[in-house]
Amino acid sequence: MAEAALLALSKISFYLAGEAATFVGTKFSNLIELPNIVQRVRRQLLMMNLFIRKTGALYLSDELLKGWISEVRVLAYRVEDVMDNFSYNYLQYKKDQFLQKLGKGVNYAVVFSGISDELIQIEKEIVHVSMLKDQWLRPVHELLPTQIQNSELQFPQYSMPQFMKDEDLVGIKKNREQLTKWLRSDARDLKLVSVCGMGGMGNTTLVANVYEKQRDNFTVLVWLTVSQTYNGMEALLRKLLELTMADSDNIEMGKKKSERIDNMDVFEIKTKLRAVFGEKKYLVVLDDIWNLQVYETMRDVFEDSKNGSCIVITTRKEDVASVAPKNYQLKLSPLGLNDSLCLLCTKVFPYNNFESEGPTKLKELATDAANECNKSTPMNCPAEVRELASAIAKKFEDLLREQCPAELQELATDAVRKCEGLSKAKSTSELLDLANDILNKSASLPLSKCQSEMQVLAVNIAKKCGGLPLAIVSIGSLLSTRKLIWPVWKQIYDQLPSELEKDAQVRGILNLSYYDLPGELRNCFLYCSMFPEDYPMPREKLVWLWIAEGFVVKKGDSTLEEVAEGYLMELIHRNMLQVVENDELGGVNTFRMHDILRELALTVSKVEMFGTVNDFGAIIQMDRDVRRLSAFRWRKMKNDASKMKFPRLRTLMASETIVMSIPSILSESKYLTVLELQDSEVTTLPASIGNLFNLRYIGLKNTGISSLPDSIKNLINLQTLDVKSTNITNLPPGIVKLTKLRHILADRYADEKQSQFRYFVGVKAPKGLSNLEELQTLETVQASEDLAEQLENMMQLRSVWIENISAAHCSKIFKDLKPTSAMMHRLIVRGCWAGRTMRCPIFEHHRVNLKYLALSRCHLGREDPLSFLASHAPNLSYLRLNNINSAHELVIPADSFTHLKTLVLMTMHDVSLLDFGDGSLPSMEGLYITSLPKLATVPQGIEHCHCLKKLWLVGLHEDFKTQWKSKGMKQKLQQVLEIRI
Repeated sequence: MAEAALLALSKISFYLAGEAATFVGTKFSNLIELPNIVQRVRRQLLMMNLFIRKTGALYLSDELLKGWISEVRVLAYRVEDVMDNFSYNYLQYKKDQFLQKLGKGVNYAVVFSGISDELIQIEKEIVHVSMLKDQWLRPVHELLPTQIQNSELQFPQYSMPQFMKDEDLVGIKKNREQLTKWLRSDARDLKLVSVCGMGGMGNTTLVANVYEKQRDNFTVLVWLTVSQTYNGMEALLRKLLELTMADSDNIEMGKKKSERIDNMDVFEIKTKLRAVFGEKKYLVVLDDIWNLQVYETMRDVFEDSKNGSCIVITTRKEDVASVAPKNYQLKLSPLGLNDSLCLLCTKVFPYNNFESEGPTKLKELATDAANECNKSTPMNCPAEVRELASAIAKKFEDLLREQCPAELQELATDAVRKCEGLSKAKSTSELLDLANDILNKSASLPLSKCQSEMQVLAVNIAKKCGGLPLAIVSIGSLLSTRKLIWPVWKQIYDQLPSELEKDAQVRGILNLSYYDLPGELRNCFLYCSMFPEDYPMPREKLVWLWIAEGFVVKKGDSTLEEVAEGYLMELIHRNMLQVVENDELGGVNTFRMHDILRELALTVSKVEMFGTVNDFGAIIQMDRDVRRLSAFRWRKMKNDASKMKFPRLRTLMASETIVMSIPSILSESKYLTVLELQDSEVTTLPASIGNLFNLRYIGLKNTGISSLPDSIKNLINLQTLDVKSTNITNLPPGIVKLTKLRHILADRYADEKQSQFRYFVGVKAPKGLSNLEELQTLETVQASEDLAEQLENMMQLRSVWIENISAAHCSKIFKDLKPTSAMMHRLIVRGCWAGRTMRCPIFEHHRVNLKYLALSRCHLGREDPLSFLASHAPNLSYLRLNNINSAHELVIPADSFTHLKTLVLMTMHDVSLLDFGDGSLPSMEGLYITSLPKLATVPQGIEHCHCLKKLWLVGLHEDFKTQWKSKGMKQKLQQVLEIRI
C-alpha cells in the first residue's frame, strides 16, 4: 500500500508546488476551496501511509488489515488519477485560451468543478475508511497474541534449526570447509565471521551443519535467532542470557534462573553475560540479522579473552555482513545446474541409494579415463579408445548436465564394448574398469532410466529454481509425492510459481525480504519484475525509468539519479538483485532479478494493482484499469489489437514486439508516463503523442523510426529521449522547448556491419540547445561551429559524446569547450583533434572530475597522449585511444593513473614501445592492445599490474609473440584470468 500512497502524495506535492493551486481560485471563483481540499487529502493519505508502515510486516498476514489496506490503496490510486486529470485539463486550458476568448472550445468551469466534486467525494470516502479502521481494527489489538501467531505462518520465527546430515546437503562443500577452517583456526583473537546470501540460499542451513560439529572445540555454544521481528534489544539480550544458562540440573532450577533474568535490567544482563563468557572459549551464532544496529548494541558483551572464541552472523544484507573483516566474510551464491539437479533428485527420490555427488564423481571418472589414455603409449591405448574417453569427459564439461544421464550411458556402454574387444594390455584393462564404473554409476542415477522427455523436464525444473536451495527442496519434496510421469511433472513445471507460493516456508522467507523494504524501494523492486525472466537490466535505463515513474525522492544536494543509484545499490546489498556485469568505471552495468524473487514480485504486483506482465491473448481480455503493462516479445497480433483501451495506463513496456496497437493505446492512455519500445518493429509515431502531457520517458532504441513528430515539443515533462540506433538524422527544432530533458541519446547506423570506422553517426544538434539547462547526458551530436558555446551553458552536463569533428572547427570547439558543469565526468570525442588542442580548457576545468575518456581519429603529431593525460586527467577510470597518430614511444609516468581500471589502445600505427612506470596502473583490471603493428616488444612493467584480469594483445608485430614467450610472461602473469595473444 505504501507504494500507491507515495505516488499519490508525489502528485499532490507537484500540484501544490506549482501555479495550478492559485490558478483555479482566480479563474473560477467556485473552486477557491480546492487547494484546501487537496491539502486535507494529502494529510489523510500521509497518516494512513505512516500507520501501515508502522504496523510492519508482522501483521500483513492478517486478513482484516489486508482488506482495509486494499481499500486505502484504491483511494490512493483514485487520488493519483484525479491529480493527473487536473494537470491534463489545466495544460489544455492554457493552450485553448485563445479559443475561450472566442467563446468556443471546452467549458473548463464545468471540467474543473467536476474534478473538485470528485476530490470532495474521495475525501468523504477517506474519512469513512478511517472510521472503519477504528471500528474494526482497534478491537483486534486486544487479540494481539493471536494475531502474532497467525502472522508467523507467513513470517516464521526461527529457533535453533534442524540439524542436516552431510549427505542431505548439496553444493556447499567448499563453503562448509571454509567456515570450519575459520572456526578451527589457531588464531587466538576473537573472530567475527559473517555468512551472507539472499533468502532461501541456505545461510542458516550451512552454519547449523558446521555448528553441530563444534561441540568438542568450544566450551560454550549458543545459537540465537534474531530475525526481522525481534522484540527489542533488551528482550534479545535477555534471551541470549537464558540460552547461556540453559544447562540447569533440573527444570525447577531452570525456572528460578529464568525468573531472576526477568527481573534484571539491561546493565545487569550485560554484566552477567560478560561474566558468563569470561575466560571460556565460546561460539555464538547470531542468526538472521537484519539491522546492523543489533550487533553494534550487543557487541560489548562478548569478551575477547584471546582463546579463539568466535561469533558467526548470518544475514541477507551486505551492509550487516560487512561488520566482519573482509577475510572472514562468506557470500553464498546460487547453486550451479549440476548441484541443483543433484539436490532435486535427492528430494525427489529420498530413499534411493543415490550418491548426491554422483554427477561430479562421474565427471572425475571420465576425466581419469581420458588422462589414463593420454599417459599410455599408442600401442597400449588405441586412438579410438582415447578419443572415446576424452569424449566422455568433454560431454560433462560442455553439457553441465543439460542432458540427463541417457547420453552418458550410451557413451559408457560404448566404452565397455570397445574395451572388451581390445587386447588385454594393462592400460586397457584399467580403462575398462573406469568405463565400467562410469556405466554403473550412471545407471544408478534416479533419472537414468526415465524417458528423455522426463530428463529434460527435470533439468528445466532445476533451472527454473535458479539455484535457490529452498525452492529446489520445496519442489523436490512435492515431486516425491507425485507419479513419475510426464503430464504430472509438466503441470508442476508450468505452475511452479504458484506451487512455491503455496509453500509456507518459501513464501514466508521471501516475503520477509520484500516487506523489510521501505516504500520507495518496494516500488523499484516491483518495477524490475516488468522485465522478462533472466533479462539483463541496464543500470542507467532503470535509473531513468524509476525517476520517470516518480519513485525517486530528492535528498539534500544529491541529484535524482544519484538517489536512484543509491536505491539500486541498496537492493543489491539486500540480495534482492544480482550483479551480472560491472562497467568500465567499476560500477554496476547490468543486473538481473532471481526468477523466484521475480515471481514473488509479480504476485505482489497483481495484489497491489501495480502492474501486469502478460502475453497478448491475456492482455486483450484484462482489466481496463491496468496501470503498468509489460508486453515484451509479442510476435503474434490479432486484428482487434487496435481496440485495446487502457485509460489509466501509466507505463507501456513493449520491447522486441510487433506494436500495431500503438496508435490506439496512445490515443486512449492520456496519462501515459513511460513508453518503452526498444527493438520493436515500429517505424512511425503518431502526432497524437504530443497530447501525452505526463510522458517522461520515450525509449525507441534500435527501431525503424526515421523522424519524430513536431508535436513532441508539447511534452513539457519529458526527461529521457532514447533514439539510439534509429534512422533519425535530425532532432526536431521544438525539442529545445522541453526544458525538463535530462538525457538525450541519439545516433544512427551508417554501416550496420560495423566494418567502417564511422559505422554510426550522430545527429545534428538543434539551435537553442543551451535552453536545456537540466540536461545531463548528450549522446551523440555532430560537431558544429556553435556547439562548444551551447555546451558551456549547460550546468548539469555529465556525459557528452561529440563526433565528426572536422579541421574547420576543431580549434574553435576545443578552445571554447569548457562546460560550466562541475560534474562532467564522461567525454567521448571522435574526429580531428590537432596536437595543440591537447591542452584545451576542458582538461584544466575538469581534470579531477573526468572518469571516462575516449578519443578516436585524432592526430596528435609527435605528442605522447599517455604522459599528458597522466597529469591532466589523473582520476580516469577508463581510457580509450583509437585510430590516433602519436609519438613512437608511449610512457605512463611512475605512480600515475592510480584509479584506471580499463586501458584500450587501438589502431595506433606509430607506436613501437610501451613503458609502464613503477607504481603506475595499480588498479588496472583490463588492458586491450590491438592493431599496433610496430609493437614488437612486451610493454615494460606490465608484470607489475597485479590487479590485471583481462589482457588482449592482438594484431601486433610478428616478433611480439616470440618476445612474449622468451620472457616467460605467461608465468609472470599467472593471476590474469583471460589472455589473448
